[in-house]
Amino acid sequence: MSNNKSISVLVSLAAFALTSCGGGGGGGGAGPGPGTGTVSIALTDAAVDNVTEVWVEFDGITFKPANGEQDEYTFDARAIDLLALTNGKIEILYEQEIPAGNYNWMKLAVNADFDEIFDSYVVEDGGGQVELRIPPDRLKLGNGFVVTANGTSAFVIEWNLRMGLTDPVGQQGYKLQPSLRITDMTDYGTIAGTVDPALLPPIDESCTSDTNTGDGNVVYVYEGADITPDDVDGIDPDPIATADVRLNLDDEDPNFGNHEYMVPFLSPGDYTVAFTCQGIDDVMPDPEQPELEVDDDIAFTAGVNATVVDDETTIVDFAAPIL
Repeated sequence: MSNNKSISVLVSLAAFALTSCGGGGGGGGAGPGPGTGTVSIALTDAAVDNVTEVWVEFDGITFKPANGEQDEYTFDARAIDLLALTNGKIEILYEQEIPAGNYNWMKLAVNADFDEIFDSYVVEDGGGQVELRIPPDRLKLGNGFVVTANGTSAFVIEWNLRMGLTDPVGQQGYKLQPSLRITDMTDYGTIAGTVDPALLPPIDESCTSDTNTGDGNVVYVYEGADITPDDVDGIDPDPIATADVRLNLDDEDPNFGNHEYMVPFLSPGDYTVAFTCQGIDDVMPDPEQPELEVDDDIAFTAGVNATVVDDETTIVDFAAPIL
C-alpha cells in the first residue's frame, strides 16, 4: 500500500473561474481579517453497485461567514462523474479567493431534478441513462472551517454514493440523498487493506455479492473504537464511510491478485472497521419515504479498531477465522 497522499488529481487547481454574486466577494464580516484567502474544494466518492456512471451537474457554492451574510458564488455549469472518483482520486470542483475568517457552513448548488433535462443522470449496468434527482435542501455541509489570510484552505468532499443512491419505487428515476463528508486536506490519513478470499464467494456460501464483479463486497468504517457494526439505516451507529473491495489486476503491483480496499481522507482519530459480503442487500434510508423498511439483517465480520494518523496509511486486513 502506498502513502495515502499520493492521490490522483484529475483537474488542475484553478480549474475554472468563479464570479461572485448575491452576498458578493466583499464577504460582510467573515471573522478575523483583514484580507482574503484561497479556498479550494475537491470531490471524491465511495462507489455503489449496479450502475457504471453517476453524473452530477454543479453550478455554484455558497459560504456562510460566522459573522455576516452568506456569500453565493456561481460558475458555468459543470458535470462530474462521481463514480470516476474512487480509491483516492479527486477532482477539483473550484478554487476561489474569499474573505478570510471563520465560516459556519458551505452549500453546493446542483442541477438535478426529474424534468426530462439530463443535466444529472445515472448510467445503469445495461447502458441506459436515467434521470437523477438530488433534494436541494440537503446539500449543506455544516462543518465549520477557517480561511486564513494570504493562505490556502483545501478541503475534499466525499460523496458516498453507496449511502445515498436509491431507485425509489413508483418514481421515474434515481434519487441521490447527499451523504457528504468533508475533510481538511492538510490533516488526514487512510485506512486500507486486503480481504481473505475465504470471506468471499464462492468460498463463503452466505455471501450475496456478485462473484464476477465483486459488487456487494464492502468495508464499512465507523467513527470511534469498539463500535458494533450495523447496516445503513439512519440509526446510530451508521458508517461514516464505505469502500468497495476489488481484485487487484495490476500485474506490476506487488499486491497483484489480492482483494483490496481503501478509505482515504479520514480525519485523524479512532475508528472501527468491518467487512461484509452482503452489502448489496443494504437498503438505504430515504427521508421522503420513511415508511420503507431499511433495517437489514446483514452479517459483518467482527469490528476491528483502527487509529488514523496524519499522512499515514493504517493497514487493516480481514482474515478468515481459524477453525
